[in-house]
Amino acid sequence: PVSSSGRIPKMAMSKPATRRDHCCRAAPLALAALLPNVGKSLMPAFAPTSQPPRMHATGAASSTAAPATGVAAAGAARGGVAPSLLACGGVAAAAGIAAVRRRQQQRSQRGIIAVKAEEVLWQPRLEDWSAGELEAERDRAVSMEGPAADYKGPRYEGPASVTAEFINSLISIQEQGVLMPKRDAYLMVLDVISSLRKESTVGDVSIPQGQHLTVVGDLHGQYWDFMNLLKLAGLPSPDAPFVFNGDFVDRGSWSVEVIMTIFAFKLKDPAHVFLNRGNHEMLETNILYGFCGEVGSKYDMGLFDLFSEAFRNLPLCHLVDKKILILHGGLPGPDPRIWMPGQTHDPTDAIPMMRLADLDEIRKVDRYIEVTP
Repeated sequence: PVSSSGRIPKMAMSKPATRRDHCCRAAPLALAALLPNVGKSLMPAFAPTSQPPRMHATGAASSTAAPATGVAAAGAARGGVAPSLLACGGVAAAAGIAAVRRRQQQRSQRGIIAVKAEEVLWQPRLEDWSAGELEAERDRAVSMEGPAADYKGPRYEGPASVTAEFINSLISIQEQGVLMPKRDAYLMVLDVISSLRKESTVGDVSIPQGQHLTVVGDLHGQYWDFMNLLKLAGLPSPDAPFVFNGDFVDRGSWSVEVIMTIFAFKLKDPAHVFLNRGNHEMLETNILYGFCGEVGSKYDMGLFDLFSEAFRNLPLCHLVDKKILILHGGLPGPDPRIWMPGQTHDPTDAIPMMRLADLDEIRKVDRYIEVTP
């Protein structure tokens, strides 16, 4: 891999190349593309630790061992040369690192890059958020600076401000590569957390007479596919309820834009837009598959911590008219899992349950937990 999200930057793909070419030639280019974002906390999530923290008593988990690329970039940022990168890129990688250092020093002198110690040492939040802490975070968000003078997008002033015009404007600016102001993004996520905390592990959905329900599967940060889907299905509304069935983020490059659009739908019509938690609404997965780094690059790691809290409060499934159960990853398997002799420990090889869990048992599941992938 040559980037935190596992993708090769466009600048490294100017001509067709073999996998070996990508590994040997793209590494210094990817490093050059990533290091300017260190000050924005793109890479700190992958800073190596002596031992990965264990599962927290309340269920929140931390990151696993650092991917090689993150360690290499973090090491280069501290002035060291990562052996794995040199082994991959050889002389080209060394030359690329030297060039990156020169550019970084020049930019630092101009005051463009400011790497703060507390950002470099960022670690996932492992404690529950109390109501008081969330309120303090809201006060901090309110005190943040507003958008630039030339910002033409919507402004968030509470759930009531999210109208059809707000959503259309949000979609439009995001298509142009413009993000919502950080202050507004923080406040939106905080209000979504407040809304989700009032919901149950199993939600109930009712389809209006003569209407239909739209179920949206894994979007994985693919904003343009999402926009095409909305053109085909229409936008959520009281007459057109939606269930977003997990895996909103990771893999794709526009996870922030996707999740902010979904959260806007939820704030506008909380009783008609339903969100299920998937395996990519999870701390470790977000660190490994790109959402963590994307939020750090586009906003900051404080907002990522709030996204993680929102994900932990998502319902696990929804029951439609007491007939159809919608959930992301299937019903629970045996606890503890049982494997046949000679089979791998892949979940797909586990012996299926002899007895399906009933709805009352599922309702009792503690959804506020982080599970190691």
